Amino acid sequence: MFFIWRKYIFFDKIVELFKIFRIFQAIVSIVHFFNSFSEFHQREDVASRGLHRMETMSLPSYAKINLGLLLLQKREDGYHDIATIFQEIDLHDTIIFRKVPSSIHITSTNPNLPLDGDNLVYRAFRLFQEKVGIREGLKIHIDKHIPIGGGLGGGSSNAAATLVAANRLWERNLSHSELQTMAIEIGSDVPFFLMGGTALGRGRGEILTPLTWKTDCWVLLVCPMITVSTSWVYKHSKIALTKEEKFTKFGTIFEKCTPHALRENAVNDLESVVFRRHPILREVKELLYKRDAFYASMSGSGSSVFGLFFHKEQAEAAKTFFSIERGMTTFLCKPISSRLQNEVS
Repeated sequence: MFFIWRKYIFFDKIVELFKIFRIFQAIVSIVHFFNSFSEFHQREDVASRGLHRMETMSLPSYAKINLGLLLLQKREDGYHDIATIFQEIDLHDTIIFRKVPSSIHITSTNPNLPLDGDNLVYRAFRLFQEKVGIREGLKIHIDKHIPIGGGLGGGSSNAAATLVAANRLWERNLSHSELQTMAIEIGSDVPFFLMGGTALGRGRGEILTPLTWKTDCWVLLVCPMITVSTSWVYKHSKIALTKEEKFTKFGTIFEKCTPHALRENAVNDLESVVFRRHPILREVKELLYKRDAFYASMSGSGSSVFGLFFHKEQAEAAKTFFSIERGMTTFLCKPISSRLQNEVS
C-alpha cells in the first residue's frame, strides 16, 4: 500500500513538472513574439526612414552620338550656333553618389579623369549647392566606360546625372525646366542628357526639339587613340556659304528616314578640319562604309567615328575587323529611343 502511494506521489510530481514546463514554454513563446514584433517595427521604421531620407544612389550616365552637325554662324560670345541631331546610346558610365557632411570628393576608375573643378560633375554639384542653398557635400564615384575626349558627351552626361542625383538625394523636387536652366550654365550638351532619346539641337545645342525615328539598328563606335581639342576644332572650322540650304535638307532627314537621306543630308561640318589633321579618322569612316554600315560619321568634334548597321552580324564583323586587325577600341551599342522626362525630378 505504501509502495502504491509513493508511485502515485511520484506520478503526481511528474504531472506538475510537465505543467510547469508547458507554462514556461508559453512564457518563452510570448516573450519571443513580443521581441520579434518589436524588431519588425524597428526594421520597418529604418526602412521607412531610408525611403524618405535617401543617402546613397547609383545612376547610369549614357553616351551620345551626333547624326550630323552643321555650323550656322559664329556668335558674339565666341560660341557657334549649330544644328545637330543628338542620339543617345546605351554605352554608359555608372555613377555612385553618397551624401557627406561637407566638400565634394570625386573618384574614378579612369586615372585620366580630372577629379577637381575641371570635371563637369564638380561644377554641376557646386552649382546645385549655390542655387538650392545646401551646405552638405557629395562623394561621387565614376565607373568610367565612355571614352574621354571622343565626342561622346561623357562629361556632360555625368554632369546631368549629378543634377538628377542631387535633386533626388536632397528631395528638392525641382522640375525638368529648372534642372535644364542649371544644365545650360554647365555646358552646351548637358541639357540634352536630361532629355535623352533623340533630339534636334540648335543654338549652342541647348535648344532642343524631341524627335522620333526608328532606332532599330546597331551602332559601332570606333575610338582611335587620338585626343581632339573641341575648342581647336571650332576655331579652325569654316562656316559654309550654303548653310541655309544645308539646314533645310538637314531638317527633313526624319521626314524621309532612309539610309540615302541620312547619308546625303546628315553631314558633320567639323569633319573636314579634323580629317585634315588626323587622316586616320577619314580612313575609319570609309572602312565603316566598306564594312556594310548604311551611315557613318564622326561624332561631334571627334575623335570617335561610328557606323550604323541594319544587322547585328554586320556590326559584329566590323567590330572584329577594327578591334583585331586595326587594334582600335570599339563598342557595339544600341540607340535609346526615349526616356521618361519625369525621371529627372
